[in-house]
Amino acid sequence: MEPIQKVGWTSVWLLATGTRAKGIDRRNTNAKEGTTAVPTPLMSRRRGVTKILGLGVILAGFATLALPRAEAAGSGSRRTAVVDAVEKVKRSVVSISSEKKAASHTRWPFSPEENQHPRVSGMGSGVVIDPRGYIITNHHVVDRVQGIEVQLFDGATYPGKVLQVDPVMDIAVVKIEPTRPIPAIEIGRSADLMVGETVITLGNAYGYENTVSVGIVSALHRDVTLSDEQTYRNLIQTDACINPGNSGGPLVNIDGELIGVNVAVRAGAQGIGFALPIDDVKRVAAELLSTRRLASTWHGLVVGEVYRGAKRSVVVSEIQPGSTAEGSGFKVGDELVKVGEIAVTNVVDVERGMLDAAPGRPAQIIYRRGGVESKLALDVRPTPEAIIPANGDPDELVWRVLGLKTLPVDNEYVAAVSPKLRGGLFVQAVSPGSPAALAAIQKGDVLVGMNVGRRHWETIRPDNIIYVLRQPETVQNNSAIFYVVRKNEIQPRKVSLAETTRTSASR
Repeated sequence: MEPIQKVGWTSVWLLATGTRAKGIDRRNTNAKEGTTAVPTPLMSRRRGVTKILGLGVILAGFATLALPRAEAAGSGSRRTAVVDAVEKVKRSVVSISSEKKAASHTRWPFSPEENQHPRVSGMGSGVVIDPRGYIITNHHVVDRVQGIEVQLFDGATYPGKVLQVDPVMDIAVVKIEPTRPIPAIEIGRSADLMVGETVITLGNAYGYENTVSVGIVSALHRDVTLSDEQTYRNLIQTDACINPGNSGGPLVNIDGELIGVNVAVRAGAQGIGFALPIDDVKRVAAELLSTRRLASTWHGLVVGEVYRGAKRSVVVSEIQPGSTAEGSGFKVGDELVKVGEIAVTNVVDVERGMLDAAPGRPAQIIYRRGGVESKLALDVRPTPEAIIPANGDPDELVWRVLGLKTLPVDNEYVAAVSPKLRGGLFVQAVSPGSPAALAAIQKGDVLVGMNVGRRHWETIRPDNIIYVLRQPETVQNNSAIFYVVRKNEIQPRKVSLAETTRTSASR
């Protein structure tokens, strides 16, 4: 079986060592590759014109009367729904170029070999989700790179900065500082996708910017293992061409709505590509754009999307205790209409609208309750101080704070419990008297998730645990629910964090 390949850095190496070496200038699609492949068809067309010239003159009189009608019919049929969709989204698609050093075999970072090691160019794509220059792409496109350049549809280029990443989901947020607003893509829905419906990919395929390809949804809910470290779940499979350089670019429907982020292709196959579904991407992107992640501030308004037929609304699903939202007048069930200057159509819009908020500088929110629109101000405040140190190795922090030594395992260890689980953390040791021990977590358990309030997280790596323990609601509640797999059952275990300060000092 041929392996699955990411279509960002892994494939770009082939571009850098293969296609470029043959002399292709990606800025000129008519450039030569080895031999003169372009002029030949042109000469053939010229010969064909010469041969039929006489016949063309004879028939010209008959064609004159019919020509206006044929042209009108032809031009009308050429503007298809695909053309309209591409016109709608093309200015929201960017090309991402980056550099990183090629792999080194020395362990000493200051050796002559390391200093002389060549740099490798990489390429990928991205999608603009906010006119101020916020872009989503794949994490593997920008992972460990030493410089990012983002090129817009009109050719303008800007340096990019990686703001936040989610390696498990393979999503990253990149920021540029454009001189003018950039059109943001319209975010759609993937839950209602149909196998066989038309989809379109756009991106930086093989370094050819703004490349468009059309196909269909071939399958849904595909699980794909790329390596021991990377497994994708719930992917969209499509036969629309996803080529090297398409990583991080959009998969859109016939209405020009973003329904997926291109991520991988099966090596050696034709027409088998994969995209992350937008419903999964939205949740991650909203978290990565939150003031909690970008500014260490907190508003406490938790929202979700509700569909009534084709109409999508964003409603308040939870108001976190101790947050500014708790005393602002919001109620569960309120429908958010506008946050700041952003019209709310999905969960990402709420966090986009809060980006300019700061303590003492609240965002004005228009909401609808009982069919009546009103306005409230939502302030933010610094996140509560967590018990987890700001820096440190995740394995060591989990041991020091909770008394757990863990080992990541893949989904095979927990598939019998639920095929939806992507893996977990196998418990190798539990420190006596630790918060984990007091919660009856045992050696041999597999930690698969955590819950605080109404929020749920999976635990695939130790840093997932650390992330949850640093959340404001975790600090407020001083506890968290761990979900463990034991004897092919998922069992909840409540871990009290009140004991962490006392017990961590002894480990």
